Amino acid sequence: MMFPQQGAQATQKYQRQWGEDVVAKFRRLSGPLQRIVLLFFALAALANVAPSQSQSLSSNDSPLSLLDLYQIARDDDPNISIARFRVDGAMARRDVARSKNFPQVSLFGDWSRNNVNYEGDALSQIPSQNYSGERYGVQLRSPLFNVRNYREYERQSALVGQSEEQLAVAEAELLSQVIEAYLMVVLTEETVTQVESELSALERQLEEAEALYAKSLLPVTQVLETQTRTDALRADVLNSRGRAAIARERLTQLVGIRDIKLQAVTDRFVLLTGVQDAESAAKLAVEFDPATNAAQEAVVAARRGVDREKGSWLPEIDFVYSSQYSDVGFDNLTSPPRDTHYYSISMRYPLFEGGAGAARLRGAWAEFYTAQQELEATQREAGGRARAAWVNLQSATERVQAIRQGVKTAETNLAASEKAVKAGTARLTDVLLALAQKTRAQRDLNEARFQRAMSWLELELATGADPVALAPRLSNALHGY
Repeated sequence: MMFPQQGAQATQKYQRQWGEDVVAKFRRLSGPLQRIVLLFFALAALANVAPSQSQSLSSNDSPLSLLDLYQIARDDDPNISIARFRVDGAMARRDVARSKNFPQVSLFGDWSRNNVNYEGDALSQIPSQNYSGERYGVQLRSPLFNVRNYREYERQSALVGQSEEQLAVAEAELLSQVIEAYLMVVLTEETVTQVESELSALERQLEEAEALYAKSLLPVTQVLETQTRTDALRADVLNSRGRAAIARERLTQLVGIRDIKLQAVTDRFVLLTGVQDAESAAKLAVEFDPATNAAQEAVVAARRGVDREKGSWLPEIDFVYSSQYSDVGFDNLTSPPRDTHYYSISMRYPLFEGGAGAARLRGAWAEFYTAQQELEATQREAGGRARAAWVNLQSATERVQAIRQGVKTAETNLAASEKAVKAGTARLTDVLLALAQKTRAQRDLNEARFQRAMSWLELELATGADPVALAPRLSNALHGY
């Protein structure tokens, strides 16, 4: 029978022997092989270390700022990736259209095995032929006059600009979604904290009320009112926790990480804007809003589509050069070997297409008019959104100032009510009402602060601010950097 201590000693002895054998075999290897083995073990060690680093990032032991969350969401957001791929696709189509305006060079060639048999009385005396044939060469075709292809290149260039502006729209929408989700998490969790604090205070009041009632110093109605308010507030706590969980889930959906620790938002933050009034905001939005710019690029692209279809009614002229070697002639009949070089000017002009050209032009005009109306609608929407953001920012700023005073008043009222109850000059329900007013005032203050932050963000985005540059500004302001 082997005791545990003896088993451990045997295991250590085996491991020591195995290590000595490995070292001895390694020393017998040549220099290059030793380096390869060392490189292999180094890569294996890095592979083992890499998951631990990613796990440390995903665990998020340190609180994440708003900028951290935006950068994480920006790297993994499907809509941003889709918009980037669309930009790449538009650039590829533009390059294809541009290539048609440059010379095209191609090689051609074929090898054939030919059997020629002549039939008929007059040709029966001609012997049959069996021979191989070769034909190969190079051809260059360069456009001299092709309006359609050039207009198509201009149209594709405008579509590239449209896709880039749509990428900017996606960036702005993502920043708005991340900030809204972030602020909603902070707001709902602060609401949970405030309601739980009110519940703790109510439970203390209930204990005091029951103690006073036991000594016949308080009517039963006030005890029941306190109990009713306490039960209702417990339900409010559960409801607030549910909203906080939903807000967390929304933020997780955007950033792809659960159990995130968030940096706290400072009680007072400064957000400055250079927009003077609502009309100035609307004008800036019409000029710089990425959605408006995308609609303008769409109008340009549609107009180039009209010009392209008009260009299809003009002749297409190409310069052609061809060099060919062949030892067969027409119908692959035998012919002396020869080199052939020729230059030509080729022209193509459509005379009749069954009405297809007119139909294409009519469709291009329809797309152009549609793009114009979409631009008008986008400009109106951008202007209205900018005006509303400016008005909301002004009202939220004034509301924050007013509610801060209301919070101070509610705190003073609560302290006075508690003293009055102890002095016997007020009812217990006055304390309950003061507690509810304080919680409501704090909740309204948080809502107003976050509404001000969202209104400022919407105003900056509507007037054409870069989301990538805007994110650190707002993050620094909210966290008090």
